[in-house]
Amino acid sequence: MLHNYNIHGIITITSEVGLPELERFRVETPLEHPTLRVNLGKVQPIENGLPSSDSNLRYIHYEEGLGSFGFGINVTLGETIDILASPILRRSPHVLYTNVVEPILRWTFVEKGYALVHGACISFGENAYMITARTDTGKTTTILRLLDRQRRVSDSAAFLSDDLTLVSPDGHVLTYPKPMTISHHTVAAINTPRLSWIERMTLPLQSRLHSRDGRKFALWLAQKNLPVATVNTIVQLLVPPPKYHVQQLVPHARVARDAWLAGLIVIERGGDGDVNLADQEGLDILLANCEDAYGFPPYETIRSVLHNTNAVDLRAVERGIIEQALHGLPATLLRSSSMDWSRRIPMLVTGSAPREDWDLRERSVGGDMAVGLSST
Repeated sequence: MLHNYNIHGIITITSEVGLPELERFRVETPLEHPTLRVNLGKVQPIENGLPSSDSNLRYIHYEEGLGSFGFGINVTLGETIDILASPILRRSPHVLYTNVVEPILRWTFVEKGYALVHGACISFGENAYMITARTDTGKTTTILRLLDRQRRVSDSAAFLSDDLTLVSPDGHVLTYPKPMTISHHTVAAINTPRLSWIERMTLPLQSRLHSRDGRKFALWLAQKNLPVATVNTIVQLLVPPPKYHVQQLVPHARVARDAWLAGLIVIERGGDGDVNLADQEGLDILLANCEDAYGFPPYETIRSVLHNTNAVDLRAVERGIIEQALHGLPATLLRSSSMDWSRRIPMLVTGSAPREDWDLRERSVGGDMAVGLSST
């Protein structure tokens, strides 16, 4: 059985194994010519980046020398991007998506004129605000608190994304509703989490393994040339990360499909007060946070090939897309020693000027989106 996903009609994916992070993009209609195709099987050595003698195909190869018991991938870059992953990844689909599929998606979106930005996005009426922070600052907790508060008080905010936001150069933002990775601190911060007692009992262990400290330890292992991707695969196989969709945590939260950017908000721990950022300063922080979210093997191998597709530096293209989307919009740094961003963000955006040139009906995005986006 193949699992089919259609991301706003821009990229389509067929996969031999289900990808939970893309569940809200699932479609039942078979895809004849997907952008990405994911299969499992034996990974064979192949030289990275080189085209074959009779085609323009290029290749990515990464494995850790453990055969079918270890982490390995072959990627063939052609009209369809074919990903072949080692069999162990069938039982660890979060690793398959996060460490393989998502980095490839990031640069494939850039080729198609979009940026997959590491940042949350919340809309207030017609206006959307991107919220970015360094990893493990408290962004997910802030988003959930904000949605919970808004649901109970004014119901004016709608969720677009927590971890990744899809952005076009004209400032059109599209929802990318991955499940949110939470901690026991996150659950304590909101009023109505729909978690069973078993899920609550296992959450502290899951949180510790999948925390910033756990990530730092794994990156340290990578520097020692140990099979860290295989270790990560086995750990997540035994103890899956605590991932839940937004309406499992804030049951009546509204989910928007798209909106138009009205500003960038950077949240930062320590100190207090608001700081207005220059355009380039806000852009640099956002891009730095994007890179902070990656870096885990085999990302270096993947990006070394994908950055320079067809002699074009996709990093510069991605920066240009985001720069155009944010041009002329306010960028604000919110510092806090008490993590009170969920209270301050609504106060900040009420004074922001709306984007004038939007008409959602006339500028809708094509593609067969899963019904779950508006009804989950």
